[in-house]
Amino acid sequence: MERAGTPIDRRLAESAALLHDVDKLATVKPEVDGFRHADGAAAWLSARGYSELATVIACHPVTRLADGEWFESWYASASPEALVVWYSDKRAGQRLESMADRFASWTRRYPPEERTARARGGWTVETVALVRSRSEEIERRVCRLADTRPEEVRRLRWTGTAMSGSTR
Repeated sequence: MERAGTPIDRRLAESAALLHDVDKLATVKPEVDGFRHADGAAAWLSARGYSELATVIACHPVTRLADGEWFESWYASASPEALVVWYSDKRAGQRLESMADRFASWTRRYPPEERTARARGGWTVETVALVRSRSEEIERRVCRLADTRPEEVRRLRWTGTAMSGSTR
């Protein structure tokens, strides 16, 4: 994004991306019990004086995209840092994967069932399609801001060393 002329606080984006799931840690979970995912991470970080990270992290769960009013408001005002954290969370697992691969994985693990989804609080086929469409819209925006295409997205050089546990 910097090279494309989009102002971005790279330290904020990288720090938030690294800490976005802090509320899933066993040592943090008891402190954030009762919070939705990401709200817990945001509360935990804010309590420690990192509210700038909290605002970037709080919006990353894909489940938020099912709420049209929330999505429209967030999308209109999302910072480049928040967009990067949202997008990188969807593309990067143990390996970098496409949005299509990520949605295919979610669909295998959580298949939408038309008749029972509403009764169980799950997503219908229509909701999955809507969330996927909004996800693709975010991907297009992030790539436009970075002047790149999804297939050109790569991990930063330092992540390979960090993920391997090497101390080089």
